[in-house]
Amino acid sequence: MKERVTLNKKEQKRLMVLNQIERGVMTAREAAEVLGLSLRHIRRILAAYRKEGAQALAHGNWGRKPC
Repeated sequence: MKERVTLNKKEQKRLMVLNQIERGVMTAREAAEVLGLSLRHIRRILAAYRKEGAQALAHGNWGRKPC
């Protein structure tokens, strides 16, 4: 069973763009322009996405209580 991941709008947009890279519809350079990120950062989040799935895109503090 897959774990459910909650993403905000920004993270959802990143997920859609990363899926387009995976399908060959978009290049990493085009994705960098669309998302306003560096090519290096696109490569880093793409590697994390390939390793961990959508969970890699979610903010690390999501769901935690403030101190």
